[in-house]
Amino acid sequence: MQTSTRKIQTAFRIDENLLRRAKLKAKREDRSLNSLVEEALERMVPSELEWPKVKISEEIKPEILAMQLGPLHFTEEEIAADDRLAHALGVL
Repeated sequence: MQTSTRKIQTAFRIDENLLRRAKLKAKREDRSLNSLVEEALERMVPSELEWPKVKISEEIKPEILAMQLGPLHFTEEEIAADDRLAHALGVL
């Protein structure tokens, strides 16, 4: 299982019977529900679906790319989660 150095909290709706079964399975395996769900997602969502790490041309300065983004505002979490955005904003 691929491990991430940065974890974020999220919320979603789930069928109560499925949640009950997942909690029981996690308890029987002496692990957290979070760990169980994370492993299941790792199995179901292939890593090749991640955004590719792209090399931005050295000819385009980050400040120029940032200007093209206009008046958009991004949170620190959004910038940290996306290398391309961070590069475009001049953070990388």
